[in-house]
Amino acid sequence: MVKLKNVTKVFKGFSALKNVSFEVKKGEFLSFVGPSGAGKSTLLKILAQLETPDEGTLEYAQAHTRENPVILVFQDFRLFPHLTVFDNVAFGLRARRLKGQEIKKRVNPLLGRLGIEALGKAYPARLSGGEKQRVALARALVLNPLLLLLDEPFANLDPNLKAGTAEFIRNLTRELGTTVVCVTHDFDEAFLMSQRIGILLEGSLVQLDTPRGIFTNPSSLEAAEFLGPVNLVQADESIALGGAQQISSSPWVRAEGLRFVCDPKGEAIVRELRFYGTRIILLVEKEHKIWTVSSLNQDHREGDRGHLYLRRSIYENK
Repeated sequence: MVKLKNVTKVFKGFSALKNVSFEVKKGEFLSFVGPSGAGKSTLLKILAQLETPDEGTLEYAQAHTRENPVILVFQDFRLFPHLTVFDNVAFGLRARRLKGQEIKKRVNPLLGRLGIEALGKAYPARLSGGEKQRVALARALVLNPLLLLLDEPFANLDPNLKAGTAEFIRNLTRELGTTVVCVTHDFDEAFLMSQRIGILLEGSLVQLDTPRGIFTNPSSLEAAEFLGPVNLVQADESIALGGAQQISSSPWVRAEGLRFVCDPKGEAIVRELRFYGTRIILLVEKEHKIWTVSSLNQDHREGDRGHLYLRRSIYENK
């Protein structure tokens, strides 16, 4: 549906994007993650044709028109403060000079689907962050976009709202068949929503794959480290950890790819515990090297002795 080929963008000598190429499939939800300054917002603006590539090409398989536009939803939502929720959502339809009854037929069902039908007469000032986001989505979706672009959709949401909102956006856009490109800092939400994820580092697209592929088979050490702690594994260490069970031939393994088994006579010792809600990170010393291990076992304590093993799969929880 959309194709970027060898796109480069430079601002005052700084390369925001470097030779980026990818395709977006019709009906796909594609997300890009990366640190600040990686080029995510520049990529979104090029897709929206608010910026022009210095090199490379952007091609749409279907021309976008007023009836099927490309719409960018900004992270601050940019609602009109003097308009009600209904009028915010109806704004683009009125610009197309649709009649009142036709506008109601299109706006009201969408407000209902988004769970904000009771807020139709409310003004943005009295809305929560999550409600404002739904209004901004409704304002975009009511125009039947050829491509919907989401700029950091979770930036202004409380942490407890993010997962539920990500699931809602995923289900709604799939139900409507909307093609979406999203840029975000939120890994968990990107994994939950997306069919494919791209990693942008310093303007380069270093990997584009399914969520599982991105996590379990990173294309480089830099890509692996961006998504969480990894351990560098030498050949002799791999054998000592049970090398026949190693996930891949890569010289690194994620914290989730190791397991710690308690044994008072073990050669490894837990030096530090870091709690992350449902899981903990163990910093385990073995032969004067610190290994990072993810565990669901809340019973570990600093000073525990035991053995380190490579999992057959990072999804093995034994």
